Amino acid sequence: MTHAELSPAEITFGFDELFFSRTDLAGIILFGNSVFQRVAIYSWDELLGKPHKIVRHPDMPRAVFYALWDTIKQGQPIGAYVKNRAKDGRFYWVFAIVTPIEGGYLSVRLRPSSEIFGVVKTEYEKLAALEAREHLKPADSAALLLGRLTELGFADYRTFMATALGHELAARDAKLGRAPDPSIERFGALMQTASSLLTQADRILSAYARNENVPFNFRVLAAQLGAQGQAIGVISANYTLLSDDMRSILDSFIQSARHVFNTISEGYFLASTARIQREALQAFKHEVGQGGGAEQEVRLLDRQQAEYSERAAESLREIAKSAEVFRTACLDMSRLSAGLEVTRVMGKVECARHATIKERTTELLSELEAFQRTVAGALREIDMMNHSIRREAQALMDAA
Repeated sequence: MTHAELSPAEITFGFDELFFSRTDLAGIILFGNSVFQRVAIYSWDELLGKPHKIVRHPDMPRAVFYALWDTIKQGQPIGAYVKNRAKDGRFYWVFAIVTPIEGGYLSVRLRPSSEIFGVVKTEYEKLAALEAREHLKPADSAALLLGRLTELGFADYRTFMATALGHELAARDAKLGRAPDPSIERFGALMQTASSLLTQADRILSAYARNENVPFNFRVLAAQLGAQGQAIGVISANYTLLSDDMRSILDSFIQSARHVFNTISEGYFLASTARIQREALQAFKHEVGQGGGAEQEVRLLDRQQAEYSERAAESLREIAKSAEVFRTACLDMSRLSAGLEVTRVMGKVECARHATIKERTTELLSELEAFQRTVAGALREIDMMNHSIRREAQALMDAA
């Protein structure tokens, strides 16, 4: 027999089916819906009162559960891809959204199918093998997981889970023949725009770092010229003041850009979570209507989806606010950029009078010109992206 024939088979379930379960603070199963029970193949007597890890698959990296518990114990929601094992040894994959409630946690899980899921399966396999080979502690493995996500282009785990959930909802809609969700599409577009905005902000920071010594080099040239270099010294001093001003606002500028990005990422996850909770609520209401009881669970899930819907709406207001704050930071940066350009032109005129330092000043002025153009170009791109973010956030608020 081949290895594939010996391997346990995968259990598949409908893309329209959603798992729902509730645990206490220790992860003990207190309730679940029929989809959970059917796919796991355990009886209710075998599930209720048991740790949720009863369905944990040994292939799963421990890093994922370390990150999950670390997050929910802080009262924060989390989304994660999880490979589970049914009672008969077969496996099934879910994307789980776990949200804290009073006295425990709610989990809604869907069947994943996006392109991110394919990447994650490969990464999990590598990480689980590394854990076993190196006898890694969960915290150390979690650090490696976060580092790998950064290499894959995600700023952090929260960015990853927001992007992954949004992509899973889009893929699920496509599998079910549904039209794309306009809100999820808009949030996805906002994430891409915010990511590009961060790239441009980092571009300015890198350009500044490359030109940080230019004022000093001009002072050296002025000193070499003695009394004849007095005008260049004054220009250098002006440039130093402008450069110092730029340095002082660069940190807040980058921080504002990251705040815009993080706010959008948070809103993306909250809106996606609220949507899947609403779907789970409708499905569970139907199940209860068929005689399943559990009206308390319906009320809990109803409160959760209402809370996350409100949090998603609040995130839209915060996106608009943070984008406006960032706009002010951009105006400050533009003012300094204009001042740098004036100083560069003055320096070019004055340096042209000193043939003995022409070669060196030409080089320095070229560096200044490249820096100023980089800053000006990046700021133009940022202004357009920031305007797009404010427009899309307003459209989402209007739709909500």
